[in-house]
Amino acid sequence: MSDMSYTTKEKSQFMKVQGGEKKVMKKILSVALSTAMAFSMFASVAFGETAKATPQQAFDALAAKGILNGYPDGKAHLEKDLTRAEFAKIVTKLFGLTEVSGKLTYKDKGYTATNWAVPYIEAVTAAGLMQGQDTVKGIFNYNGKVTVEEVAAVLFRALKLEQPTTTDNNASAWAKGYAQAVINKGLIAQTVNFKGNATRSLVVETAYAVDQIGKVPTLTVATAEAVSPTKVVVTFSDKTTANVELTTALVAGVETTINFKHLEKDYTAKVTLQAPKVVSVTAPNAKQLVVKFNRAIDGETLVENTANGAKLIDEVVKVTRVNNSDQLVNANNANVVLASDGTEAWITFAGSEYLKGTYTVVIKDSVKTTAGEAIPAFTNLLTVADTTAPTVASVSSVAKTTTNKVYVKLSEPVKTAGLIAYVNGAPASVSRDTYAPLDEVTLNTGSALTSGATYDVSLTNLTDYAGNVANPNPTKASVTVTADSAAPTIVSATAQGDKKVKVVFNKNIDFNSLVGSVRLLDPNGELKSVMQINAGVDGKTFILTSTMASLPENGTFTGTIVFGASVRDTLGNTLGTALSQPITFTKDTVAPTVTSVTYKAGTGITIKFSEEVTYGNVTGLTLINDSTGVANTDLTYAGRSNDGKSLTFKVGTTAVVGAQTLRLPAGLAADTGYAKNKSAATVLPVSGSTASSDAERPTVMSAVYQTEDLNSADYVIRVTATDNSELNIKSLQDNNSYTLADAALPVGSYVTLLPATSGTPTRVAEVHIPKSSINETKNYKFTVAGIVDTAGNGLDVAFEQNIILGDRVKPTLSTAVVSSSDSKTMILTFSEAVKNADAGDFIFMLNGNPVSPSSFATIGNASLADKYYVTFNDANGVIDLNGNTVYTLTVKVRDEAPVANITDKEGNKVNTGTSITVK
Repeated sequence: MSDMSYTTKEKSQFMKVQGGEKKVMKKILSVALSTAMAFSMFASVAFGETAKATPQQAFDALAAKGILNGYPDGKAHLEKDLTRAEFAKIVTKLFGLTEVSGKLTYKDKGYTATNWAVPYIEAVTAAGLMQGQDTVKGIFNYNGKVTVEEVAAVLFRALKLEQPTTTDNNASAWAKGYAQAVINKGLIAQTVNFKGNATRSLVVETAYAVDQIGKVPTLTVATAEAVSPTKVVVTFSDKTTANVELTTALVAGVETTINFKHLEKDYTAKVTLQAPKVVSVTAPNAKQLVVKFNRAIDGETLVENTANGAKLIDEVVKVTRVNNSDQLVNANNANVVLASDGTEAWITFAGSEYLKGTYTVVIKDSVKTTAGEAIPAFTNLLTVADTTAPTVASVSSVAKTTTNKVYVKLSEPVKTAGLIAYVNGAPASVSRDTYAPLDEVTLNTGSALTSGATYDVSLTNLTDYAGNVANPNPTKASVTVTADSAAPTIVSATAQGDKKVKVVFNKNIDFNSLVGSVRLLDPNGELKSVMQINAGVDGKTFILTSTMASLPENGTFTGTIVFGASVRDTLGNTLGTALSQPITFTKDTVAPTVTSVTYKAGTGITIKFSEEVTYGNVTGLTLINDSTGVANTDLTYAGRSNDGKSLTFKVGTTAVVGAQTLRLPAGLAADTGYAKNKSAATVLPVSGSTASSDAERPTVMSAVYQTEDLNSADYVIRVTATDNSELNIKSLQDNNSYTLADAALPVGSYVTLLPATSGTPTRVAEVHIPKSSINETKNYKFTVAGIVDTAGNGLDVAFEQNIILGDRVKPTLSTAVVSSSDSKTMILTFSEAVKNADAGDFIFMLNGNPVSPSSFATIGNASLADKYYVTFNDANGVIDLNGNTVYTLTVKVRDEAPVANITDKEGNKVNTGTSITVK
């Protein structure tokens, strides 16, 4: 039973409501429910992917509805205490009370008709939820602070909670029951100081929790897609998404029901982990490709870190133009940015390379997921016609006090050559900062820009790589210099191996300020190492290396990394005080393994390992020509890559031509950990090329359909290609060098080679395409795009040939069932539309006896259909096939004289002998 009485003066700040209580509360709850439902719908959109609203998100949602206001500086200031007037407004808005005008119940100074709080204070007073703190003098004390126990009392009445029999909280004696009721309801934590003032943060969170009470989800799950064995992306009916992390990994191919919370509501969804694949390749503009995967990928199988940033690994992505008029493009050395969830890669072509025309894009099967699964190769035909001019997405400038830099973010990559910029009418030079993407330029002004001031920005000849010029020209914008005097913070510090730590800051850091300022301490605070500093992939990321001589005997070191107070960002803001990060190093006992081997003329053989390595200075590295069997040991160490994961060896005077086998001796490489784990002896294939300046591209001479062999399961297309030197055999045999109807070859396709003709570089490949994959007789466009020579030169233009392939798949009776809408009708369904079908093509058995149909037809008596309708008669009329007199019913496609003469539209005869038990 709820307690509405007050027995002490201390409780007099709330009105005593008796006779009209039930009616008033019923109205309040009714309005509150409708208001809460509307709030929930808004919140679901506002909070997007967030499973639980943060105090700031809840504030933003309430503020947008007019329930809360920010301060004049535009901030929420959730840390501040809440006044009684502010709380009155929240209660009024949250519970849908009617604001009261023309009435002044209280005598506070300033409590006049022009006071913003009066309509809300009068509303909560009329509803019986709040009253003055001094009822004798009639003082509400609207500028006074509201306490947590007062908030609890209001919620107790508004929600009509029950008085608990026992209490366990720190509220005053008069409020213990109210406090316990809201604690039990999950609205306020038991550990809160109920006697203290209520902060804006606490009230915002509590208001949001009140809104959620007793409601069913207003959203439904639209889709659920597993992007990894432990991560599912759920899309809701309002098109917002949520990332669901699973504690139990999904099993590929097995449908699993998952349970999760979103916006504090329980949901379930069914999800099946699909095999990893490339979902799509698109070109948002002439300078970039976007590759989407259905699973998070291991970035190191697509990207390598170089001194010039993250670059695409050579030959992983091939882009071949289809027509002579198409722009040539080279994907090697392209910049790559991976999405945070690892499912999307933005590839930006280097230098002046850009797309214009139609291309075959091939992604090799060397890309792997984070779980180590190989992603099947992908082939796609892509047409790019970029006619959209670039636009200014944003203009920003940040300074501690003054700066001379303005950063312009564009809608796509743009050229800096020819771009003219002015800031406040004065010329500014245009550059691109280190690590900056091609869709961002930096304007360097001649004079200082002051924090807080606003300046005009003008850009003339803003041009993308397809030649589109921004309109209007010049394009104008403005920028306000943002003040940044905040110290940098550390986002993460992660051990890599047993010596290195990857540190990510929240903003760009002055490299020199780190040098000599980062120390490693043991648990006793003793100095163990001054950390060596190396730059990472951007200005926020750094790799720290410990110089400790060894790890403890147990193989584990737990200590602290201390960043000196002088470490500063590029604006000059220092940490101010030393900052510590705990770190644990564990002895690395895993030997490095080879992940790839490539050969490039003029560079040599590059061997990439699974981790950073050093050259072991051992002998025995041998390259064997697969054709001649001749061994070449003239390989000399030439250095390692910027990230230390690749070793390069120059090859002597013997040309590296065609298929080769590389034998790596044990200990060729050792990792950089304390154990210096050595690589094992390994034998790996490598495709050679001529070491000359061969730049001539191979050509495809013909693609000819071979006369059909009726006894073969495949169609065969014979491709003849040639080169001035030698073709790369592997590329000829690769399914991904060919497409059919602008798509990858059908599953089950394969390529064989005819014997080479002595003395000629011409080779003939036979592409086998399963007849079962062709379901319609028509002209199919067959394209040859991925063939290269041993020097790595690809086709200048993809070769196309239209080839007629026929449907050779026999139709099959797939199902026979009693109609769910008419139990007197049986429905026969074939795998495809067929013709010439009649009752005589089947043997029907009813209760073990042959029976002839009384009717056999398609809807509308179509001559070509995949469904046929059958009924049977007895002496009493049409038989009810679900009736008690029908025990068994079977149908068989006749395979005895007269054999069924059913065919599909291509003339393929039905599979005879197929028998189905209906019941």
